[in-house]
Amino acid sequence: MVEREGFARSLVLDRAKAVSPPPSLGLDGIAVKNLLGGAVLKGHDPARLMEAAGIDPSVYGNANAAIDGRAYFRLVQQIQIALDDAFIGFLAEGCRLALEKERTRSYLHCATLGEALRVSIRFTQALSADIGPRLVEDDHFGVKHICSYQTIAGLDRDIFVWFRFVWIYHLFSWLIGRPLRLRKVFVQGRRATQINGFERFALFHAPVEFDAPFDALLYDRNDLHVNLVHGSLAEYEAYNAGIPDWFATPSGALTWRGRTEQALIQSQRCGDWSPPIEDVAQRLRSNPRRLRRDLACEGESFQQIRMRLRGELAGAFLLATDIPITVIGYKLGFIEPGSFTRNFMSWSGITPSEYRHRYRSDPTRVAVATTLLAERS
Repeated sequence: MVEREGFARSLVLDRAKAVSPPPSLGLDGIAVKNLLGGAVLKGHDPARLMEAAGIDPSVYGNANAAIDGRAYFRLVQQIQIALDDAFIGFLAEGCRLALEKERTRSYLHCATLGEALRVSIRFTQALSADIGPRLVEDDHFGVKHICSYQTIAGLDRDIFVWFRFVWIYHLFSWLIGRPLRLRKVFVQGRRATQINGFERFALFHAPVEFDAPFDALLYDRNDLHVNLVHGSLAEYEAYNAGIPDWFATPSGALTWRGRTEQALIQSQRCGDWSPPIEDVAQRLRSNPRRLRRDLACEGESFQQIRMRLRGELAGAFLLATDIPITVIGYKLGFIEPGSFTRNFMSWSGITPSEYRHRYRSDPTRVAVATTLLAERS
């Protein structure tokens, strides 16, 4: 969003996109209508804003139509530009784009994610009484980023909270060059359902508690110590100029963690589930000592990444398929069922059978698992 990084750039319209049919999966037309609520309240024509974003206006209010992640990004950007408001008209006191750009500058010069987050929160607290972010320590899991939004009466507060969370998630993921490891998402609203089955909160790859007492993102405490890999407004604007897909897993320039993950995933696809660091370092044109050092600078370790990738895939098989647990273990290269169980427990803290029983009924987790299997195949 404009918030998202210097959004004030000019959008070049692609008229072909404006007449192309909407995809079957994505944010439906009812949610799109609600997203445009602030702009409509301020007298703007939703059809014009959608056309400017390269979206067929017939999507508006249509539960059987939808927009994808890039179209969503363009639409948010057009609303922000039209209103000169990073908060898309949902708060009585908005945030002008020039001020949003200064806020962006303030945290781009920070060293770590934690520092950037705190600077951003302090700046936001000074913007308006209608928005009140704060960090709260959680002794057991991490750090809660609690957000208080006083939206204008009559507008869909739930869509605004989701919009803000998507922005926060993508922005700070981009800053560190990899997806944030959210431990949990808390939402005061109820689960949104769409005819096409699109799960909005599956984007965060984390458990979601609906009807919660507050709106918050629960960060992994280790992420707050990770160094930023981007540090200039020019980088941020170049990233936005590429029209990122906000429904996809966030990315930035590949970090050593990202490169290591890619190399390990390629090995896994070839049936090599535990390649040594020497082989991976050679593939990355590095050496084991340097790779360990570069990963450590990002708050990572080779062993943790290798175990996590294997564990994530195991969890995906458990939730998205009916494959027996012993067969899943064999598929992931474990000769002994007991070995698979021990390794899985070291990753998740519970046994494979407990994991399947506990989370199989959670549609958000199942959606995430299905996407992960498709990406790793």
